[in-house]
Formats: sequence, structure tokens, C-alpha cells
Amino acid sequence: MSTLQAARDLLKARFGYDDFRPAQSRVVEAVLSGRDTLAVLPTGFGKSVCFQIPALLRERPTLVVSPLISLIDDQVTGAGRRGIRALGWTSATPRDEVDSALERARDGGLDLLYLAPERLDNHAVCERLRDIGLGGIAVDEAHCVSQWGHDFRPSYLGIGAARERLGRPPLTALTATATARTRREIERFLGMDGPIRVFVRGDRPNLRYSVESAPDLGAAYEGVRREVLACRGSAVVYARTRGLSAQLAIALSRSGVASAPYHARLPIERRQATQRAFLDSRIRVVCATTAFGMGIDHPNVRLVAHLGAPGSLEEYVQEAGRAGRDGEAARCVMIAVRPRRRGVRRFVRREPARPGGLPGGARGDEPIDPERAAAEAVRRAAIRAYIETAQCRRAAIAAYFGERAPACAGCDNCDRDRAGRAPRPPPAVRTPTPRRGRR
Repeated sequence: MSTLQAARDLLKARFGYDDFRPAQSRVVEAVLSGRDTLAVLPTGFGKSVCFQIPALLRERPTLVVSPLISLIDDQVTGAGRRGIRALGWTSATPRDEVDSALERARDGGLDLLYLAPERLDNHAVCERLRDIGLGGIAVDEAHCVSQWGHDFRPSYLGIGAARERLGRPPLTALTATATARTRREIERFLGMDGPIRVFVRGDRPNLRYSVESAPDLGAAYEGVRREVLACRGSAVVYARTRGLSAQLAIALSRSGVASAPYHARLPIERRQATQRAFLDSRIRVVCATTAFGMGIDHPNVRLVAHLGAPGSLEEYVQEAGRAGRDGEAARCVMIAVRPRRRGVRRFVRREPARPGGLPGGARGDEPIDPERAAAEAVRRAAIRAYIETAQCRRAAIAAYFGERAPACAGCDNCDRDRAGRAPRPPPAVRTPTPRRGRR
């Protein structure tokens, strides 16, 4: 039996699917060959399968680097339901549980070990991982390595050096969105060696995109409430600040919709409880900052609404893509408001060099890095252009990522054109960046 056929058999036994999607098959085959692999697959395309199935066929465990404790918890729970032996090694994991799991790993009793990238900065951790021997490394949400990306995490820059300390096992990098520049940085900073590259166009025909204009925040609140009340399934509403996410949850709950806030300031126990309640459909709406959502596999999200625009088109595509993961129709609505402007200078600072010449964490007292300022300006211009365009929104997204424009399966502009109605005037907005509040 071929290795790929063995992978198909496992897919059927553990996940219930008869075969991989064509791109998944290419990724799995590349991973099983021992080659470094870069996979850019749309949200909901099944990226986790691409490293979980190969892990079951390896004699040694696969290390999975993931950016959020909530995401690690979700994936470990999901893996366990499928009979995959997985452990999340986070700051909340008891020491004796870690020791026991590593002992099992030495004896071939563990398939997947999830941890946050910050733990790889600890040389003692790397020594323990090297001691058990790894079959491979999977870097989830790999776009976080790019200092120009929307979810930049400085700790991701150390993964390449940690990989060397671990004996340089084969590495698979996976993400849903990456411009050409971000892809180059992923390969460079992770030290990927002639990787096999698998890209799938990001358009998802089951999602309908639209932008509405609101003259003020109160009107935007009402727009979000109207969209949520019209939604027949679960919904995620994104806001730019903690305060807005909390206020939205209160307002929706008063309207009779079971809702909860989710942001980084909440205790981790409360965030985990909110996530479990959402996944179990005990609450219908999560009002969140960007702290919520990466990799969350909840198929019945029929609406993703944004109160104001996110900071970039990459960020928007990632967040909107959490709708309709089951392939059924879903709506992605942005309600644009006119905020006070805050200049790029507040966000874009020169980053001091780390050992090896890699940029480190930004400091607010450093002068502006012109190159990063230019990249920030490009991202913000792209989200403004998306908001203001009277043309196909799918085409705007495809153009930004360097893809061919797809046939439009649904957006407000093209629906209006097909109905023969006059184009609406574009919203007179700037990219919203509230003056107060943090994610």
C-alpha cells in the first residue's frame, strides 16, 4: 500500500472523508516526502488535516506551533475526538502532565504536541523536545511571521533558530492568506529549504460580501443589531476595541440574542468558557476583537459582521473567512463609520535588531521605519479601496493577493448591477482606528 493511500485510509477512519481535496492531497504528499512545505489554503479548507494525518503515519511526534492558547485548546480537543493523541503544552498545563506526555512521546505514545512560539525561546524546552525526537514541525497561522502582516508576532521570528536547535526536522508552514511578500518572509524567517509550495485561490463562492455606510457609531450599532437579528445561525461580530465588543454584547443580549464579549483583557478562564459556549451553540453571537477566531472550527457561522473596518484587507479576509466553513451560504458584512483619524506614526515604529539581524518588538519611542510606514500605508489604502469601490468586491480581494478575478458569486455591488439598479455612492469613510481601547 502506498503512503498516500494509507493517508487516505486514515482520513476516512478518523475524519469520515472518502478522499482529500486535490490541494490537500498535494500538501500531505509533500509533507510525507520529508520536504519543507508552504501551504496557503483558504479558511475552512482543512489545513489541520494536512499535518494531522501525516503525524499519524510518522514514528515520532509532530510539533505544532500555534499562536493562541484558545486555538491550541480547540485543536487538541478536536484531535482527541478523532482518536489522535495530542497535548497542548501551554502556561496552564501542569508540569506533571507535561512530563508524562514527553515520556509517552519518547515511547511513541504521542502524535501531536502543540505549543505557543514563545516557549521555543526557552533553550531547556528545546533540549527536551530534541531529546524525544520530532518527526516534523507544523507552523500554523504562518503569516504571523511576517513583520508586515496583520497578525505579526515577534516570537514567530525565533522559530527558524529553534528548528536548528531541534535538529532541523522537516517543516510545514500553513496559512489562509499571504501576499507574495509575506510568502517570501515566511520562507526566509522559518529557514525553509527549497519548499514545495501549494497555493489555492482564496475565493469562496458561498460567502456574500457587502459594505454598508453608517453616519455615526449609534447607526453602526443599529446596523449590526439588524444583521444579527436577521441571521438564522451563529454570528461573529468584530469590533476594534475591547470596549466596543463589550458594549455590543450587552446591546445584543438586551435584544434577546445570547451574546458574549471576547477580548484579550478578559481572564483566560472566561475566554475559554465563551469559546466553548459558542462552539456548543449555547450562545449565538460572539462580539470580539481580533483576539478571537484563528482556526476556530464552528461550521454554522452564517454571519461575520465588522463594526468599522479592520486595519488591512488580509485581516478582513481572515476574519470574514470564519463564516460558512460548512460550505453553506453565509454573509460577510462590514459597516463602515467615519472615525477620527490617527496617523500611521502611532502604529509604525522602527524595530530594533535582534540577534541574527531579525527585527524585534516595536517600541513606541523609536523613529519611523520608512519601509514599514510605506507597507502600512499600502495596507490601509487597500482596505479603503475595498470599502469605496463600486466594482466587484471579490475582484478587489483577488487583485490585492495577486490572483485572477473570479466570477462573482455574490457581493452587494454585483448584485446591484445584475438587478439593473443605479450604483450607490461609495461610503465616505476612512479606515476606522479608534483613539482609545485595545484589542
